[in-house]
Amino acid sequence: MLALLLTSAPLQADDTSPVGPAIHGPLDTIKDLQDAFKKCWVWPDAADVGSGMDITVIVSFRRNGEIFGGRVSYQTPNVSDEERSVYAAALAATIKRCSPLPLSDGLGGAIAGRLFSFHFIDNRKRRKA
Repeated sequence: MLALLLTSAPLQADDTSPVGPAIHGPLDTIKDLQDAFKKCWVWPDAADVGSGMDITVIVSFRRNGEIFGGRVSYQTPNVSDEERSVYAAALAATIKRCSPLPLSDGLGGAIAGRLFSFHFIDNRKRRKA
């Protein structure tokens, strides 16, 4: 299966993002899809996680915009199982919050069943210079 890696900058935890998605459709491009998915992502409470998580998730979509698969493919090594589960829960909540996305017919047909990778960096607790 073809994996499509979205190449724009990863979403940083100190970026401003809404608590819930405000996604208007139809989404016509891969960039629209990327922006919409990242709007759905809500960071775990900073009190529940350590410092400096780097996470990559892989999701796939149905033609109608439903997300039908998602998993964490990479997390910063040497973090606790509890912290890993907090981020896995954040992914599950994102999928629930974001599905279905309002895809155009053309984009839905083009991406159905393909894998998409999204990279997130949680640097809220990192010391700033």
